[in-house]
Amino acid sequence: MSQEPNTSQPIITDIKRIAVCGGSLGRERRSYVRGQVVDVGITDLMKADGLWDLMTGLFKGDETKITPFLDFSLAPVRKPVLKLEVFDSSGKLIYTSGKIKADEDGFFSCEIRDKLPVGFHDFQVVLEGLDSFRQYSKDLAHLNATEDSILGKTTIVGKGKLRILPEDYQGIVVTSDIDQTYLATDIHSGKGKFSALFETPNQKQALPGMPELYRELRIATNNSPLAFISASPHFFRRTMLATIAKDNIQIESLHLKYLEGTIKGVFDKVIDTIFNPLEFLQNGFKPAWSRTKKFLGASYQSLFDQMSYKLSILLYDRIYLPTQSKEILLGDNTESDYMIFTLYQLICMGKITGDELEEYLYKLNFLGRDAITRDAAKKIRLYAEEIQRIHGPKNPVALTMINRTSHGPIEADMIQKVKEALPDGMYESEFGKKQAFYGTEGAMGMALILEQYNFLDTNQILSVIAGMIGKVWEGKLVDESFLLGKIDELTLPKEVETTRQKIKESLASAFTS
Repeated sequence: MSQEPNTSQPIITDIKRIAVCGGSLGRERRSYVRGQVVDVGITDLMKADGLWDLMTGLFKGDETKITPFLDFSLAPVRKPVLKLEVFDSSGKLIYTSGKIKADEDGFFSCEIRDKLPVGFHDFQVVLEGLDSFRQYSKDLAHLNATEDSILGKTTIVGKGKLRILPEDYQGIVVTSDIDQTYLATDIHSGKGKFSALFETPNQKQALPGMPELYRELRIATNNSPLAFISASPHFFRRTMLATIAKDNIQIESLHLKYLEGTIKGVFDKVIDTIFNPLEFLQNGFKPAWSRTKKFLGASYQSLFDQMSYKLSILLYDRIYLPTQSKEILLGDNTESDYMIFTLYQLICMGKITGDELEEYLYKLNFLGRDAITRDAAKKIRLYAEEIQRIHGPKNPVALTMINRTSHGPIEADMIQKVKEALPDGMYESEFGKKQAFYGTEGAMGMALILEQYNFLDTNQILSVIAGMIGKVWEGKLVDESFLLGKIDELTLPKEVETTRQKIKESLASAFTS
């Protein structure tokens, strides 16, 4: 009698504690490291420490299997007490932090004010204890119920990369969105958003030519740093890190959105209202109800919107960049990247400051959404004031490009929407001779504009285009005839026309030879 094959999943027998970080970028006198400590269920096989990559928080082989859904249920470690150690490229210890106390969801942040040497460093996160009786009791119950658990034996829970730029760095820093800028994620339907939860790194497809564009740009700009910012939830982190590694893209940092913070903020607001009704009603019921509706509405929108989150991250990261560094910003037209990038430039230039900035952000309605709460507006104002104190009023952005997909407005409409959302006349007075951003189609259009700004050369444009062949772009196979037709359709500034014709001739010659 034949025996049925055993198709059951491996049994979870223990818990491993890891810190998922994702790297960081700073300057000599100021840098930071952030991450989250979580518990991962593991099998007996996964107890082998040597097979864990603490840079990504993944066990060997899981790089192709991990999905955001699997990480959605990861258990946050309540209030772990940590220590950060930084090592230079030779393995020498160059920095040790004091005690770092994470929050109730395991999130931690460590700002480094010591002067660190310029270069590429490694850091490790050391678990020193717990500051939560509830978490300690939970750990104790597990240890008592599990023979020879590794939970109590783990001290180094995470690792990452920290790059330090010189204070006088005058080079480029590239910051890019992910969905519909780097990855061809279907974010336009409920089905697409839901499916993204279950996609493995191998199932996530880059937009044609974008991995090549990031690689060529790094080469052309003397190893310039690359940071990714996405409004995807933080439990996408391990999947995103594995996806980026699969596409052979080197990054310095990855920022994802902490959704539970928004949910917790709404919960705290409701509780505070219940237990402090007099304060809630002190100026009358109608104003109080209006404020509450705006808060709850903006909080709900911020679960899906990017405005407040991305603007905050851009400004926060600018604090840690050298004053003379120049930025290239890459986004898309499916949400509000073009407005965010424009606001970022204006704030860095000091064109909107103080109370005026806070009130403007609080009242801003863009694409029919109130996505910036009063607390978020205050935080953005603080970041803006810190940038002015450190760097002074200046526009750090050398170039902004927006991927023009079929799901969003054309360049002229994007500019018009921004003009209408800004204070009267501000766009014209500050960007009259130079556009705040260029809308173009995909990696090909971006490569041509980058050549105009002397960031890429002709051979590198052709390398980007070569990487597109055989891929699928908005439902169409990219082949020679597609490329020759597409190059004529690209939305480009007038000054790029010469380059367009030159590349078209090179492609025609290559395809007919």
